[in-house]
Amino acid sequence: MNVSIDASYKSLNKHHEELCGDKVELLKTDDSNIMILADGMGSGVKANILATLTSKILGTMFLNGASIDDCVETIAKTLPVCQVRQVAYSTFSILQIFHNGEAYLVEFDNPSCVFIRNGKLLEIPYQERIIENKTIREYRFQVTINDCFILMSDGVIHAGVGQLLNFGWTWKSMADYALNAMRETLSASRLATILTKACDDLYMQIPGDDTTVAVARIINTKVINLLTGPPSDKADDAYMIHEFMKDTSKKIICGGTSANIASRIMDKPIKTSLNYTDPALPPIAWIDDIDLVTEEY
Repeated sequence: MNVSIDASYKSLNKHHEELCGDKVELLKTDDSNIMILADGMGSGVKANILATLTSKILGTMFLNGASIDDCVETIAKTLPVCQVRQVAYSTFSILQIFHNGEAYLVEFDNPSCVFIRNGKLLEIPYQERIIENKTIREYRFQVTINDCFILMSDGVIHAGVGQLLNFGWTWKSMADYALNAMRETLSASRLATILTKACDDLYMQIPGDDTTVAVARIINTKVINLLTGPPSDKADDAYMIHEFMKDTSKKIICGGTSANIASRIMDKPIKTSLNYTDPALPPIAWIDDIDLVTEEY
């Protein structure tokens, strides 16, 4: 099994705050993908610093093979203490998915991950451990193609509290909504957007807390050949196009110069679209046997 990850996230800042108190890190190792969502205590600059420190420390340590025990201990001893609450931490979730399909999730005080498989919510057993007086949940499991995992900060389940809803958007309500949204799109980016929009609507466009949704989907590995920029020597034009075309995967040419080279070598015309849906975006074009031709941007 050789899986790939479609990952994306979207955040809402607390009303009147310029910085988000949540931070997401997407990392890659030789054999895995890692998603970290950290939620700093409070809001604004202080929360942003706490979340950034937490996500960066966790990411660096994980990339270097540190255990979760070492990570939590380092976080507990590194972050500054809040003078008001006398507590120093940022809550976090870490999802690591290996290319062979094995997965590891650890959560500390964040809402539980939403697991979706085959159109249903999936419950995965976990173990609780105490590290540095902090209770963490650990999950170890095997993923399958089209599995979907949704990490979130507590701003998600608090959406609407005291406004449209008495007690906020509960975890179960959010999970059911995500399940229905999955039927509309398989894109991690679109799903993250749909869920954060729902939160924004429940907050009546005045978010009472930093709100972040991070989505990871398990997909088959997809190979795309991308051609951009001419070779330094014009004599290599034909060789470049020959090597580009001999692969059977999807082909994208990015850039007018590269497209003209391909058109000349392949002896196939370029047909450019004149329909601009957005003047800020370059139009697409077509060349026979090329899946997408676009200008550089």
